[in-house]
Amino acid sequence: MKKIKIDWNYWIIRFLFLMVVILGYKFISNYQIAVNSLRRFIQVLSPFIMGFVLAYLLNGAQKRLEMLIQKFNLPFLTKRSRGLSILVLYLVAIYLVFVALNYVIPIIIVNVIDLIAMLPAFYNYILEVVQELENNNVIEIIRLEELLTKLTADYSPENVLTQWTQALTSLGAFTKSLTSLAINSVLALIISIYTLLFKDAILDFIAKCSQKILSEHLFESSKRWIQTTNQIFYKFISSQFLDACIIAILSTITLLLLDAKFALTLGLLLGVGNMIPYFGAIFASIITAIICFFTGGLSHAIYVLIALIVLQQIDGNIIGPRIMSGALNLNPIIIIISITIGGAYFGILGMFLAVPAAAILKIIVTNWLDDSLIETEEQAETPLQSE
Repeated sequence: MKKIKIDWNYWIIRFLFLMVVILGYKFISNYQIAVNSLRRFIQVLSPFIMGFVLAYLLNGAQKRLEMLIQKFNLPFLTKRSRGLSILVLYLVAIYLVFVALNYVIPIIIVNVIDLIAMLPAFYNYILEVVQELENNNVIEIIRLEELLTKLTADYSPENVLTQWTQALTSLGAFTKSLTSLAINSVLALIISIYTLLFKDAILDFIAKCSQKILSEHLFESSKRWIQTTNQIFYKFISSQFLDACIIAILSTITLLLLDAKFALTLGLLLGVGNMIPYFGAIFASIITAIICFFTGGLSHAIYVLIALIVLQQIDGNIIGPRIMSGALNLNPIIIIISITIGGAYFGILGMFLAVPAAAILKIIVTNWLDDSLIETEEQAETPLQSE
């Protein structure tokens, strides 16, 4: 009896395609139910997602620590280099979190409370300036007071106090959410540790599954694109984070030297804003100058703004290029367009991720065009070779 051979790869691909079609039809026909189910499913998997993201972000530092331990050439350390590198990395991370919770976060909370307490004075001062300008017929046509009152209606002191009161009344829900966040954070921490420990086995399993499903050409092409995408994205994230830390430290020192109030909080704001190319640093500098204007006067705000402009120039021409070292080779127009689209659809996170996404899209399109050009040239050379 002749043995029947079954091409499992052929049937698996068609089975997956059929499942995608069925799931797509069910999703479209039951949109709201599907969205709610998907949201619930993502909430259940949130610790795993957080753990994988944390492991991905710490992967570069863990690799360097592992290589550093292996350089000692001691069999005991070399055999346990991965576990020791993960242990050292997480001990340092926990220590930094402990320092932040005990020293940095309390200062930020005090600064924010003081700033909120000063909001009524800021609000009244702006209205007095507008009223004086209108009395002098400087802005009689524009009616800036009405415009300002309309724009700040939602952020008036009364509304801010009302919102804080409502927030305090829902303290039970907040405590429940905080407990859930703490549990998910612990689970994510454990998952990230196991992910770093067994990352080679996980990646090898994914590669074998992909190689079984995809053709050899598609597998190699996808592998090349994923590796390139990972290099660009990870280099951008790490470079931007390091640059933001440097700017936050230098900005805080600069503000302290200029005797600015809320120096630590504003320095951190400038560091976070610096992670968003072009717009972030400008926006954070303007906010810092406005706060310094209300707390120290016009001359103090001008000094602070000049110092921040000088610092941004140093970062843009010296610090940033040395850290990035050509991580993203994008036209400034593409960067501005990508940030605008990312911010419009996904907020601050979209503005931050828009630049590496644009760089990745550029590489994919470039590789696709290059592959198409090579195929065209090969097809053009084939008749000549046959002749």
